[in-house]
Amino acid sequence: MHRGLLLTLLIFTSPLFAQEGEDSGPKPAKLFSTNDPLTVTITAPWKNIVKDDKNQEPYPAKIEFTDDLNNQQTLPLSVSRRGLTRQRVCDFPPIKLYFEKPDVKGTAFRGQKNIKMVTHCKKSSRYQQYYILEMLAYRMYNLITDYSFRVRPLNITYVDSETGKVDENRFAFLIEDDSDVAKRHDMKKLSVPKVKLSLLAPEVISDYSLFQFMIGNVDWAAMSGPKPDECCHNSKLIGSEPLQEGDKVYPLPYDFDSAGIINAPYAAPHESLPIKRVTQRLYRGYCRYNDGLPAAREKSLTLEQDMYALLDDEPLLDDGTRKTAKKYIKQYYELIKSDKAFEKDIADACRGKKRSS
Repeated sequence: MHRGLLLTLLIFTSPLFAQEGEDSGPKPAKLFSTNDPLTVTITAPWKNIVKDDKNQEPYPAKIEFTDDLNNQQTLPLSVSRRGLTRQRVCDFPPIKLYFEKPDVKGTAFRGQKNIKMVTHCKKSSRYQQYYILEMLAYRMYNLITDYSFRVRPLNITYVDSETGKVDENRFAFLIEDDSDVAKRHDMKKLSVPKVKLSLLAPEVISDYSLFQFMIGNVDWAAMSGPKPDECCHNSKLIGSEPLQEGDKVYPLPYDFDSAGIINAPYAAPHESLPIKRVTQRLYRGYCRYNDGLPAAREKSLTLEQDMYALLDDEPLLDDGTRKTAKKYIKQYYELIKSDKAFEKDIADACRGKKRSS
């Protein structure tokens, strides 16, 4: 009797029976495991979404694509407007995609729940160049540290579910969710109103600050945000939860459209800063972490050719945009190769209490 029961349990808990009703064949590559563009069609009431700028509620939609195993997929989802500045200035706002777990099981979108999508903003081809550069800024930071958001480019066709209007071959890209970045590092995404300067991970914050200087971005904060109950500004935090004494917090930067390397027409530095244009670099790292700058500088120097290669190898960049962006990055490298300029414009320009000499 006991032997029969044991045999029954072994059979029905074996991998063969555990997978019954599931697709046991090969699975397509996960969404952010490749940089190859994914061609998709998203059908939704786009006219309503674009016009209704006071409403960020999700609308029903569907996404169609062919995965890397040549499987044609049609998945239900919901889409909504999102964003702050771009929601005000763009004719076509940034979008958020919402999936249900059962709907994406076994597909390239498996494990995804909420994904941010950066869109073309305006019909002008000039605007498409801005957001191709923004995608490349994410990849530049991927080269520097794995404590970063991965991105996936899309070649997207928008179909309006109510009017039937079709808008083809638009560039967009998806941004990895912070919970997935946290999972890669055996951490959790943190929802806190603010964070103490002493909690920032020293092995990351110098890389973070020097990267922001490289791309000419001053539109960030790693300790607090514009809302008193939500940290941080254009940075997400990951770490242990709950935070214990001695634990460190890892900031993940995002939203680089105000960076000098992009130089979007709507981007402007805050009036409190001593620069007039976003193309002017200003180091905003913290003096407390200046000891980490030499290592961050050395790492950045070893990646110079890789940074140029990202720009050279992107087929969607036009020649003028590529040339201007490479020149901007080259100016950064000329600066950090000079000990005098590095000390003056970075180490001595830090925020907070200066180091004792």
